Amino acid sequence: REDRLIGRWVFDRAFYKDNGALFRENIFNEYAGDVIEFYPNFEAAYDDASQRYTYWGEWEIFAQRGGGSGDDDTEFFLDMYFYDDRGFESFSYIGEVKRLSRNVLRIEAYDRFGEYTFRLERIY
Repeated sequence: REDRLIGRWVFDRAFYKDNGALFRENIFNEYAGDVIEFYPNFEAAYDDASQRYTYWGEWEIFAQRGGGSGDDDTEFFLDMYFYDDRGFESFSYIGEVKRLSRNVLRIEAYDRFGEYTFRLERIY
């Protein structure tokens, strides 16, 4: 899975759903033009288009096999941490990879207040 993740990805869709909410909110305008680049050495760059700033960080992907007999489902999780120019953590995404193909990455990430859903497309 790591090999599929390496490269540049642009946000295609972004949603947020508050804990307990029935519907999610389209927040794509906050991510329009943003790009994440994953490097093979587990470093990453987040180009924030609206701030015209690049955050440097790190990522890791890991798998968890399903429990129970006959259950061979494997879930993949992706953690990303991005830092400011002084080395302090600016933001992070801790989430589950829902889809990872050569061209599409879909992630569900969580914070204390709710859930993000991101869809990214590979940039060639």
